[in-house]
Amino acid sequence: MALNKRIWRVLLANKAQYLGSLVLIILSTYTFTLMNQFADNFGRLVHEFQDGYVQEDAAFTTASDIADLVALETAANATIEEGQTLDVTLDEGQTLRIFSQNEKVNIPAILNGTGLNASGELLLGQYFATANEYEIGDQIQILDKTFTVVGFMTRPNFMYPVQSESDLLPQPTFGTAVISQEDLATFSEATTLYAVKFNENGQDPLARAVQFRELLSNRGINIVQWTNVDDNRRVSIVTAEVQIINLVSKAVPTAVLLLATLMVATVVWRMIKRESSIMGALYALGYKRREIYRHYLIFPLLLAVVGGIIGTISGTFLVRFMVSFMLSVFIIPLTGIELNPLVMIISPLLPIVFLGVSSYFVLRRELKHSPVELMRGKEDENKVNFLERALRLERFKFGTKFTIRQQLRSLSRVAFLLIGVAVATVLVLWSTFLKTSTDFLVAGISDVYDFEYEYNFPELHYEPLSAGAEPFAADLFLPDAAASLDFHVSGVLPDSTMVKLEDASGTPLRIDQVIITKPLAEQLNVGAGGSVEIVRKLDGRSFTLTINSIADTYGGNLIFLSLEQFNETFGRPVGSYNGAFSNVQLNFPENQSYHVVTLQEKIAGLTELLGYVAAMIGILAVAAFGIGVIVIYVVTSLLIEENKDVIGLMKVFGYRQKEINSLVLNSSTVVVVVGYLIGIPLTISAVGVLIQTMEDTVGLSFPPASISPPYLLIGFVVVMLSYQVSKWLCRKKVNAISMSEALKVAME
Repeated sequence: MALNKRIWRVLLANKAQYLGSLVLIILSTYTFTLMNQFADNFGRLVHEFQDGYVQEDAAFTTASDIADLVALETAANATIEEGQTLDVTLDEGQTLRIFSQNEKVNIPAILNGTGLNASGELLLGQYFATANEYEIGDQIQILDKTFTVVGFMTRPNFMYPVQSESDLLPQPTFGTAVISQEDLATFSEATTLYAVKFNENGQDPLARAVQFRELLSNRGINIVQWTNVDDNRRVSIVTAEVQIINLVSKAVPTAVLLLATLMVATVVWRMIKRESSIMGALYALGYKRREIYRHYLIFPLLLAVVGGIIGTISGTFLVRFMVSFMLSVFIIPLTGIELNPLVMIISPLLPIVFLGVSSYFVLRRELKHSPVELMRGKEDENKVNFLERALRLERFKFGTKFTIRQQLRSLSRVAFLLIGVAVATVLVLWSTFLKTSTDFLVAGISDVYDFEYEYNFPELHYEPLSAGAEPFAADLFLPDAAASLDFHVSGVLPDSTMVKLEDASGTPLRIDQVIITKPLAEQLNVGAGGSVEIVRKLDGRSFTLTINSIADTYGGNLIFLSLEQFNETFGRPVGSYNGAFSNVQLNFPENQSYHVVTLQEKIAGLTELLGYVAAMIGILAVAAFGIGVIVIYVVTSLLIEENKDVIGLMKVFGYRQKEINSLVLNSSTVVVVVGYLIGIPLTISAVGVLIQTMEDTVGLSFPPASISPPYLLIGFVVVMLSYQVSKWLCRKKVNAISMSEALKVAME
């Protein structure tokens, strides 16, 4: 069709608007493809690892070895594997947690090298090996025996290789290893550990765990420690990551794609309104309506096809890189990348469908008029809308009236600008919320705890501690037997100097009463003076506590009471404890096992986490800046195109270039600011989903969604900077408009 020869002329004449729209389409399909393919592959690899290498449903230790394991397996309808574990300190000061090789549950996956074939061979955890530059063939001295590294491995219950449940990030000073059952049995210091995998019967694993503990109790087996897989942070963090990635992979690309659709629809609509006389002439010359439809639909569909193909291909190339990066933190075998063909088809089709449908309805609205109406211009073209009448602009000076009218004469353009700025704001403030929350967690830990070392003992201790140390007791509890999230109840000295709690008014709380931290009080819906029923996770026994005070801290989900009251309430021997806070290193006999973590290590983990958050802030800020520049630039370009005659007339009247730039380019300032303000509550609503996910899967307690004023200022600076860049880019377009534009309109 000869009419289509003008397509390239129109695109080149308005290249800024169409190029900006094309970039947004590419960005939306790129993020859709990359994030969905990445989410699919990461989730698949996690599930394959959990199923193929038989991830435990629970792990437990007992006071004495279980005599008839086969009979217990039959009675519980489960697979139970007895293994051993031992923590040793290497010559370099690193801690290595050694497990015996399992054959039925928590089977180690070989990532490099070979499996165990002979005595004296060792499989080393991949994260520890990489961090400390171990190679296959290196030798490691464990107590009085030398082992040779024959391969690197990971275990399905240690996908996130942190040393303790309280650690947030893996440390290079801690690693895992696997040796043969026979080799580990030679070390008398090793302890027995049982891993259980329930056979499928359609029943919830948590309910099965409760039944299994009752079965052990009925057989006279005393459980010392019990951990459900959902409570194992080395697994639950990976589960949370899968959920968050799946959520983000749908929300972010959809938001960007809808923004691109709105942008292209707005551009096409403004183009059609400008060319209404041309469309009327085409009618008069004999072109059929379907031919005009087909011609004008080429513009959005061309952008959708080109942008969809480029974005889909670009996103596909980076899937392996994203998965490999994630697997450098979560140690999971990379068995291959599988591209979902449905995503590859949907990704380029989405912009075609969205843009095609939206542009069709725009065209339909315009082409319902007769050829004469189109050539003359529609009657409502210059009607004053209700907002302009309500404001009574005649009261204001010319500059103010001009600025307001430029926005009110095109409410669709204002709506598009508001949405674009709001989306950019959400991207910026989402990342700053993460930074604010992490800062809050660091402050919570630092404000509550004032010690250097935290010792945890698998068995009860009674002996007095040296100066500079305080005993404490702690157990894990659940809100009810069917709950998945747990919390600690801790007994400390009433006049403890190492645990400092304050109420909402800042008054110090003495720990001779039952004190609950604020986030746990909110989760359990209990206040001061109320009672709460809790279930001990180890044995399922229920207890009732009356809450005396609420500690105003987000340092964790905790309940504190005096050590004496703790032992009395929970049936512990008088004077017993299973942990110690200390400002000095404590010395224990070599045959006593314990785990120690420093407060600085906890804070260091959060600080390292801040590094990842800072990187995320930078990436999202750049993305938000780019989206802001594109949206504001396209809207301002539309404003300039629609007001060429006005700008030309202002030049005829003698307005200086600086005054014209100020009137035209600054007319959207208020809209940009309002868009930023709209983005703030949208961000707070969006991050509520993230908060709930983190609380449900990892147990981290965040304050209510809020953003500190400094970060609000940073977000505002990013948005306004993109606005200034857009104005700078559009200044050349304003300067290029000549006085003859006013004469052209007059002649027409």
